[in-house]
Amino acid sequence: MSRINIKTANKKIPVAKNLYGIFLEDINRAVDGGLYPELIRNRTFEDSIPPIDCTTDETGYAVITASGWRDEFNHGEGLSRWVRQNEVAYTPIPAWYSVHAGMELDLTDTLNIHRQAALDVNFSKNGKIVNTGFCGIPQNLGASYSFYMFAKADVPVEVIVEMKDGETIYSGTKLRINTNQYIRYDAVLTAKGESQNAKLEISCPDGGRIKIGFISLMPSDTYLGHGLRKDIVEKLKDLNPRFFRFPGGCIVEGISPSTAMRFRNIVGPAWERPGHLLMWHYRTYNGLGFHEYLQLCEDLAMEPLYVFNCGMTCQARNSVLMEGAELEDMIQDTLDAIEYAVGAADTKWGSLRAAMGHPEPFGMNYVEIGNENSGSDYEERYLKCYNAIIKKYPRMKFVANTHVEKMGLPADLVDEHYYNTAEYFAENTHLFDDYDRNGPEIFLGEVSVVRGFVGQLYGALGEAAFFTGVEKNQDIVTMTSYAPLLENVNYQAWYPNLLRFNHTKCYGIPSYYVWKLFGNHRGEYIVETGEETGRIHRPVKGMASLLGAAGIEYRFAHWNGAKAEVSHELMGRVKESSRICTVKKPDEEQRAESTRYYNVNPEEIFVIFGEEEVVSGTFEIEIKAERDREIILGIFSSRIPKEVYISDETHPPKEWNPDKVRPFLWRLKDGRSSLWEKEFPEHLRLDKEKAVKLKEGEFNHFRYTTDGKKLSLFVNGELVHDIEVPSFQALNSVVSDSDTEVIIKLVNMADQVDEVSLELDCEVCEEYKAYILTGDKTAENSFKNPDRVCDEECILKGADRTFNYVAPPFSVNVLRLTKKA
Repeated sequence: MSRINIKTANKKIPVAKNLYGIFLEDINRAVDGGLYPELIRNRTFEDSIPPIDCTTDETGYAVITASGWRDEFNHGEGLSRWVRQNEVAYTPIPAWYSVHAGMELDLTDTLNIHRQAALDVNFSKNGKIVNTGFCGIPQNLGASYSFYMFAKADVPVEVIVEMKDGETIYSGTKLRINTNQYIRYDAVLTAKGESQNAKLEISCPDGGRIKIGFISLMPSDTYLGHGLRKDIVEKLKDLNPRFFRFPGGCIVEGISPSTAMRFRNIVGPAWERPGHLLMWHYRTYNGLGFHEYLQLCEDLAMEPLYVFNCGMTCQARNSVLMEGAELEDMIQDTLDAIEYAVGAADTKWGSLRAAMGHPEPFGMNYVEIGNENSGSDYEERYLKCYNAIIKKYPRMKFVANTHVEKMGLPADLVDEHYYNTAEYFAENTHLFDDYDRNGPEIFLGEVSVVRGFVGQLYGALGEAAFFTGVEKNQDIVTMTSYAPLLENVNYQAWYPNLLRFNHTKCYGIPSYYVWKLFGNHRGEYIVETGEETGRIHRPVKGMASLLGAAGIEYRFAHWNGAKAEVSHELMGRVKESSRICTVKKPDEEQRAESTRYYNVNPEEIFVIFGEEEVVSGTFEIEIKAERDREIILGIFSSRIPKEVYISDETHPPKEWNPDKVRPFLWRLKDGRSSLWEKEFPEHLRLDKEKAVKLKEGEFNHFRYTTDGKKLSLFVNGELVHDIEVPSFQALNSVVSDSDTEVIIKLVNMADQVDEVSLELDCEVCEEYKAYILTGDKTAENSFKNPDRVCDEECILKGADRTFNYVAPPFSVNVLRLTKKA
């Protein structure tokens, strides 16, 4: 039974008005075919064309940047697993197929200077071309779809445009292409039936030749008529987001200069916006552009937060630095974007905004300089960008990617990103307690559980527990957003994503409902609370390992008295002679492989003993101590849970690799012993440093014993460290209030009911509302059961100055109590 003492009279901090928002990056084909409901894939015919500063290999499998980064391309189809999963038949022009018609790209006679290709079609009699859309094109009975294309023909040609599934025709129209100049042809197609797998067919009964410069098919009914998919936007609205970070994310950086996001490429008429390859393996047509992002902010009353490229491509993908005129142009591009958002209608870019239907400024108060950039190159470009913008827009607030204030640079907020396990988030509810209140505010721009219980209730509970700590620190943490936001289930590149969708439906994963509850139930002040609750130990497994400098000698490795063999040579090779084993330096293959992983020293060893699934027992080993040699023993040497995301799909990581195994590190050197956990951004100390005596030149006996909750370490029979395995509170809470209400948020991560004793210092009405999210630990939502895990509202009675609330196992609970007048 947990106990919470609530002191509403002691108001700690006001709530941050923009604490909960959303972040959108075009990943998993989130935009085209999704939020921006274009139904024709490859509407510009450019998907198979690599970026101008990239090449493809001989097979078209991979695209390669000038700096050497490789990504799967598959002639423009994207990831190989998409091709397999979606059973995509090869075609030289992705998503377009022909029957009794010649079809090829024309790279010279294009619609306008921004288009790289037109589709040149030579129909035989009754020939046709077909577009398959994003794994089919939905047709909903009675729904209207707006079709248009820019086309030309030297000789008049009549074509038939139809939506078909097999031989079933859902809608159609005839068009006569009768000019040798590109002309726009429009039609409204109204579906006469239901299909999830229709295709667009353009046929020519009499034969003929046409060129198509651009083509589009979109639902006529969109959110507020502003061109976005209604059900997805409505789901976003239900989160009550207060800000919107856009357009990325890594796509802002790009994998090469030509693939970096630029404002000028995402404004103006859709057919005049240059598309480009995104680093998430497909081309964007930029129909959802700067104007549409700002319009969405206005529609949902969100504060825009524009992320722009600061003159460098993605640092995790063989970064290229922009210099001189190229850098200055990128900075000017950002100034132009700000003018588009906030400039008067008589300015250059404000006038384009007015022409796009919004004469009044949108308003934009935040910009983020770069995305996930760091180091001296970033700091140099950060300052250049800052100085250029602050000079013209002195009220702008600036978000930095790193703590640039430590280098003397100005910043209003610093963007920190956290991707980890449910247990990590639950263990770090106090992460921000000691942050400097005199420094910049903290923006948690990207947060989610990506390993372990991904997309499941327990992962959502870990995030919820973390955010009870965030809410207690919202005097310093003032903005937060989940990442990623959207996923077309047929084009998954990352998982989990807050909302998943197909052609006609979308649903939220359990985390969606956590963010919905936390974003919609907020008071005016965070009040003082005291908590008494139990603890849950982090699950651990795996045997021992040896790390560090090559050449270490050992013998007599045992687990529970039985000989323990090396099971995985991640770095280094074990050689045995006269019952003494020596771990030799990594070979060429291991060193080459190590360069693919973060912070792996190619000269150091890493070998693992025994089985991964063991939890409790005793490991013993004799290791030879030598002057100036550090001995590093790994404890709980198991693989961290898998991620769906793979940075380099052309060369996926091995199942066992030195980045994926992160044991506790028992380190001994110069008479001192310490115990650490490998963690990002720095190792965490698990126990204070201790003195230890080793016999130099001799084999010393090392032993550790664990039951999975406690860990005891011995050297030559003497106890050196005795700790508990990291743990976290079973129940976390945060309380806010207003003049009329007390709002209590409770997160129960235990597998049992917690009858929580609540003690208040004010009178409240007996009847209160409870919003509850609960279910099985591994529960997930799906298209078949989209609400298996969702928030439920109920009215309860029994509230008083002291009363008990029964929190279900594995649950998030929001209680809204009404204060008595």
